[in-house]
Amino acid sequence: MLQFCPSPVSPAGWAEILRDHLSVFESLWQEFPDHIFLVSCTADGDFILEDCNPALQSYIGLPAGKTRHRPVRELVAGPYQETVLERYRQCVSSGKPYTYEETGTVTDSDAVHHWMTLLVPAHGPDGRVSFLLGISRDVTALRQAQEVLRRENELLEQRVALRTAELEMANAQLRQMAMYDSLTGVYSRGVFFELASEALALTRQECAPLSALMLDIDFFKKVNDTWGHAAGDQVLRLVGRRLREQLRGSDIIGRCGGEEFAVILPRQQADRACAVAQQLCDAMCTRPFPWEGQQIACSISIGVAELSREDESIEKLLHRADLALLQAKGDGRNCYRLASGSDLVAL
Repeated sequence: MLQFCPSPVSPAGWAEILRDHLSVFESLWQEFPDHIFLVSCTADGDFILEDCNPALQSYIGLPAGKTRHRPVRELVAGPYQETVLERYRQCVSSGKPYTYEETGTVTDSDAVHHWMTLLVPAHGPDGRVSFLLGISRDVTALRQAQEVLRRENELLEQRVALRTAELEMANAQLRQMAMYDSLTGVYSRGVFFELASEALALTRQECAPLSALMLDIDFFKKVNDTWGHAAGDQVLRLVGRRLREQLRGSDIIGRCGGEEFAVILPRQQADRACAVAQQLCDAMCTRPFPWEGQQIACSISIGVAELSREDESIEKLLHRADLALLQAKGDGRNCYRLASGSDLVAL
């Protein structure tokens, strides 16, 4: 594989190149769109702008006669002055090309600009860096566009975060609506049966007792017919509240439909479940339900069933409790009845 290895050009050779192609270099100097400048490095560490191309002169806003042979510190304003001079010192110190981005103002202008600058050191016969050739490209428009894009992205991220929070809140509300009956505040039918089945499985594993209640508001149709459906909704709402107040946090309460509720009592045998049923009957019938300055008297009937070996599912257990509920209604309402196996025991 051939490789091109150019030979070093002697000073005389460079002089010949410059002489033969001087017009080319002059054209580049005049037409080059980026800023080109030549800075001399004084022995005392100062930097003098010897010359700059027309693009930089136009940018600075001064004619050539006003920019040549002037200290750089006179042309660079404000707090950016020391930063620029320090860049020059670093290039001189390293003796190698140095690239950096700088921000600053020019002469009396208050506008902040951004440049990407390359400094190339030129060594004199004594080996000391005597000149710096600089090429600087104005990237202000690019940085401004990037800043606009950054702000837009930031705003978009904020909007996305806000929308995500709104969606999460909406999903939480939907889960809440799906989980709980909106009127009574107890579990919805589907969630109740799911939790009740889980409680049944755990009870089987632990060989623990479990009881179920099926309860119904007595003569609820009469409440709707007499007081109106809004009053009926209020009664349902307050029944749900009293159930939650009277029962344990571990008890599972659900609305099965209409005015019918179901309760699972984990770790409760029949005797304790019957006591709870009586407690619930008393909580309803002894405290009328307020409605628009009046009182609506209501009672409930309850069927009680303790889990037995024959109960293969939660539906079977609740079916026995429902049969006991029918018996309580047949026996005059405002009472509970206990189911034992396939038989009913009236208390």
